[in-house]
Amino acid sequence: MLINVNSLNYTANPLVNSVLDCFLEVPVLKNLDSLLDDFSSLSGCPCLFMDFKNRYVHGNDCKAIALLDSELARSSNNLFADILKIKSVREDESVELVYGKHARGVFMPVKIKEVVLGYFVYGQFIEKTDPLALKIEQGIRLTNEEKEDAKLLKILSREEIEANIYKSIRFVKGISSQFEMNYDLKNEIRKNQETANQLRVQKTFFENLFENSPEAIVILDNEDKVIQANQEFLRLFEYTQEEITLKKINDLIVPERFKDEGASATKDASVGQLIDMTTIRQTKTGKQIHVQVLGKPIVLDNDQLAVYGIYRNLTQQVWNQKREQIIHRISEILNSSINSVEMINKIGEELVQIVGAGRLFLELIAPDGQSLNSFTENNEAFKAIRYSESLSSAVIREKRMFYLDDNQINDMILSNKLSLVITPKSWLGIPLIAEERVLGVFGVAGFVEGSEMNLESIKLLELLSVQLAAGVVKKAKDNELRMLQRSMEQSPASIVITDLNGNIEYVNPKFCEVTGYSLEEAIGKNPRILKSGATPDETYREMWDTVLSGGEWQGELLNLKKNKELYWERVNLSAMKDEFGKITHIVAIKEDITEAKYFEKELLESKNRAEESDRLKSAFLANMSHELRTPLNAVIGFSNLCDDSLSMTEILEFVGLINKSGNQLLGIIEDILSFTSIESEVFQINEEEFFMFNFIEDVKKISKEKRVQENKERLGLQFKKDENFSRVLVKSDYQRLLQVVTNLIKNAFKFTNEGQVEFGYKVDGGELCIYVKDSGVGINEDKKNIIFDRFRQADDSITRTFGGTGLGLAISKKIMDMLGGTIEVESEPNVGSIFTLRLNCVISKTDNKRESNNTNGMQTSNSPLILVAEDEISNFKLIEAILKRNSYEVVRAENGEEAVEMCKQNPNICLVLMDIRMPVMDGLIATKKIKGFSPNLPIIAQTAYAMDGDENKAIEEGCDDYISKPIRKELLLEKIKALI
Repeated sequence: MLINVNSLNYTANPLVNSVLDCFLEVPVLKNLDSLLDDFSSLSGCPCLFMDFKNRYVHGNDCKAIALLDSELARSSNNLFADILKIKSVREDESVELVYGKHARGVFMPVKIKEVVLGYFVYGQFIEKTDPLALKIEQGIRLTNEEKEDAKLLKILSREEIEANIYKSIRFVKGISSQFEMNYDLKNEIRKNQETANQLRVQKTFFENLFENSPEAIVILDNEDKVIQANQEFLRLFEYTQEEITLKKINDLIVPERFKDEGASATKDASVGQLIDMTTIRQTKTGKQIHVQVLGKPIVLDNDQLAVYGIYRNLTQQVWNQKREQIIHRISEILNSSINSVEMINKIGEELVQIVGAGRLFLELIAPDGQSLNSFTENNEAFKAIRYSESLSSAVIREKRMFYLDDNQINDMILSNKLSLVITPKSWLGIPLIAEERVLGVFGVAGFVEGSEMNLESIKLLELLSVQLAAGVVKKAKDNELRMLQRSMEQSPASIVITDLNGNIEYVNPKFCEVTGYSLEEAIGKNPRILKSGATPDETYREMWDTVLSGGEWQGELLNLKKNKELYWERVNLSAMKDEFGKITHIVAIKEDITEAKYFEKELLESKNRAEESDRLKSAFLANMSHELRTPLNAVIGFSNLCDDSLSMTEILEFVGLINKSGNQLLGIIEDILSFTSIESEVFQINEEEFFMFNFIEDVKKISKEKRVQENKERLGLQFKKDENFSRVLVKSDYQRLLQVVTNLIKNAFKFTNEGQVEFGYKVDGGELCIYVKDSGVGINEDKKNIIFDRFRQADDSITRTFGGTGLGLAISKKIMDMLGGTIEVESEPNVGSIFTLRLNCVISKTDNKRESNNTNGMQTSNSPLILVAEDEISNFKLIEAILKRNSYEVVRAENGEEAVEMCKQNPNICLVLMDIRMPVMDGLIATKKIKGFSPNLPIIAQTAYAMDGDENKAIEEGCDDYISKPIRKELLLEKIKALI
């Protein structure tokens, strides 16, 4: 409940005073001012005690009591009565008031026999959410009066206020107990005066024995509260009698981590059990000491009145025993800690009994050398501070230990112009020196009075600082190693480390990703597992000689992945040396440059193509100059000669030559225009349905005209259609297909001087095959791939025998691509060439013979019918010629799949000549399928790959016999005769 004291109705209440008259003789506690001082120091706020007579008692050393005392004193004639009338809504019965203009105070009732004797008050603070606190926090300018108040007011959070209330409750319980004891004592004095006289002698003896005992003794009530302690106890635990009276022993001297143990001992003592144990207890300043504890109940007439405890200091004994253990454990911490934060926290846990209430700190010189990385135990991380914010600057500068008390610290701050956030009461700083270099400062800062350290503890910390310096260096090196390891693990380049024999000891994940080898597969192997065989052995010898001599080798290698895929690597190979300069390992850093190599290759090829294109264009222009000027020369020349002086015979002859040259020019221009239209993508395809007999008639007419134009009337001219079909209906671009055939026939006449030119077509399922065959000069094998390029001819030198633009076959290839077909060439120099056009354009076909049983378009007669499965036309023609001359009927299948279908559909087939190597389905698979549905049909295997074992393999797959190429006519006929 928060109430403004100015709003209270200050009136005296006689009824209240009359109720409390019985307490008039109860004196104020003698040590109350001292207790109030202690509480003021503990809570950080001034406090006082106000009894029902409105008398105020406050501590002698309370520095800021003026505002609290004066404001309350002048607020009312009977403030106690007014506060008593306020009904608190809190369980602890405290009342929170605002007095003056800003200050707050908390009134905690002090009771005797459940009657409020007075109020314990602490105040002179403001809450963080109060207006004045907000103005101070936000830096808003204060009035002079506010400034004066602010000097005396302390800003507390609600949590801090509640914590002080909790402390007040405990404090009030103590003084209430003492008031009640005084009250009871006053009432019992008369009754016990005689008894007291009798016990005075015994009491004097006990007190002398108690006070002068060399053992620390304390007497506790059955609730574990201190009744009395002797001087040795007070000296050992650094308390005064007033500070511990009526305080629970566990709250005074039991460290936090021993609270459960202390509670258990209290419980045992409360039921009369003896206590005998060795443990750790702490002094007022937080120093932890080893003690032997003996506890025994004090019993009178079977009633347990109290418990006395004897504490024997074993610190020195235990210290001697544990000193080496501490050093050993800290050594383990330095080796096992993951980072400096974990390290210093664990060291703090080990040294808690040494540093007492002090706080361990570690301040390392930052990498920039301009600041410190500061860490205090129980923090979560280091924080950067300036040298001017730490006493460590003097230690680092002078490279020696400093142990400073309160006065020396202040002198140090002034002389070095330091700006510390909090000034310690005592400070120990020990330089961490490793390799003659100061790394930082390790030490203890004490912030409470009496937190000085003994000489033994200082010596131990000095010894530990040597270990810690080594640990800091080790941690730094470990961090460097971890960073190096992470960089290697996450490197975009492959990293391989081998011993001097080339055995792999380490690979990073990128190596595994690139090569396909796992870590387990790579370790222990030699890098030669990556050799592709494409790199000369001299390169490897040079590489190893360079590295083993201490040099560095760089180069590019074509290597092989686990899946046999080739890849390029740029490799940097160097030697790893120990501290003596001896080579111990070889490290390779490798970058996959396969894509870069392919890109480089493509750039080079593009450059070559561009240069070749430029050269071809130049050659084409030169050629066009020749090709155009030659007929133009005839046209212009003969035109100029035509005048009245010429006879009609000469004029007709000249006109014929002019016409021929004009047609030649027209053909050149048509080629150029056709190619230009194709390149500019304005070339149109117009499909239509037509019969092949009409197409072949147009071809005949054009062929005869071209023969005359080329002056090749001496050449034979043949036309062959597919004899199996009388009518073949196709769908394509008639004119474009005719243009392609015309170009092929024109070329056939141009490059043929003796023999004949043949045009024909065949139907294979839905595919139309058109061919133009000549007996001309032929084409070299290395020129077959370039004749379809623009501006290219098989002979494009300046001395070539045949003219032309070099566009005809390029145009034909483009047209066939647009028609969805292909153009192929088979040629042999000085023998002739066959150009074949393939189009999947057959709509329907009519057999020449319609027999009752379906023969799938294959003729039958009384002669035996033999199926020749052969993909090469030349091989088929040879076999066909041999068989037909010996009265056999022949049909062809171009692959194994077609052979199987033909055998299924034509029962008249008497024998199969099966080529082993064919596209779509090879001969052995086809044989197996045919034998599956026609086991008695004879099959002779034939192949050009006459390797050992082929015959046996053919027989195993079901073939009845075997013949190798080149086929001998007599042997073939003999084998056929034997099987039919």
